Amino acid sequence: MSLLDVSAISKSFAGRDLLGRRTRRLPAVHDVSFSLEKGECLAVVGESGAGKSTLGRIVLRLIKPDAGRVVFDGVDLLALGSREMRRLRQRMQMIFQDPYSSLDPRMSVAEAVAEPLLVHTDLDRAARLRRGAELLDRVGIGRRYLDRYPAELSGGQLQRVAIARALTLNPSLIVCDEPVAALDVSVRAQVLNLLRELQEELGLSYLFVSHDLALVEVIADRVLVMAEGRVVEQGDVEQIFRSPTHEYTQGLLSAIPVPVPRDAAGRRMVGIQGAP
Repeated sequence: MSLLDVSAISKSFAGRDLLGRRTRRLPAVHDVSFSLEKGECLAVVGESGAGKSTLGRIVLRLIKPDAGRVVFDGVDLLALGSREMRRLRQRMQMIFQDPYSSLDPRMSVAEAVAEPLLVHTDLDRAARLRRGAELLDRVGIGRRYLDRYPAELSGGQLQRVAIARALTLNPSLIVCDEPVAALDVSVRAQVLNLLRELQEELGLSYLFVSHDLALVEVIADRVLVMAEGRVVEQGDVEQIFRSPTHEYTQGLLSAIPVPVPRDAAGRRMVGIQGAP
């Protein structure tokens, strides 16, 4: 059984004119279906406005769809009450694009990572902070940063903190919403490598939202291509990159400035010249 099954999801939002008056509803996602296996990374790609981020938020039930079903590990999320959903939400987390806005500037790094334990467990403060320190070690943030605040860290360090926070409750699924888009090119490979290592070590499943196909080829197992809220193509990453069938996908691929390098066995490589 798949970890995640999304069936015929649709969502529209009320449009507004220049005076703030409501106009006709604007479709954001239309009749989207896909599945995600345990331990798999499914990339959702497309240009800005394609509906990628809306879809990611619907999967986590941060936004309710107008129609369709979202089944997580056999449970229909849209049928759950708020208390049941809160319990299940521990197994689903999100890494946002902007690490600066996803962390509370008033909390130290250690407090930010440990905060989900305060909400979802009865651990005391010392145990919560120990768990936070362990996770920060795992993502490469040294203990000397525990008492620092977000404004004192670089973008790459903050995104590592955000990743540690997402791992605090031992999730099965993480929605990565453009997780390296706000980072310098030199830092992207480091964060992508970290995400891949954690996926292999912890058996995580990723829904990886991105507009950058060069990044997608490095990290994804399968690709879902969206345009104007609809799925236009989906398949294994090798299939999509080597023989795309839809002209929209072909256009996205032609816009990649530098192909992702491969080793002698044809494996995609990260962190060397030409890679993101």
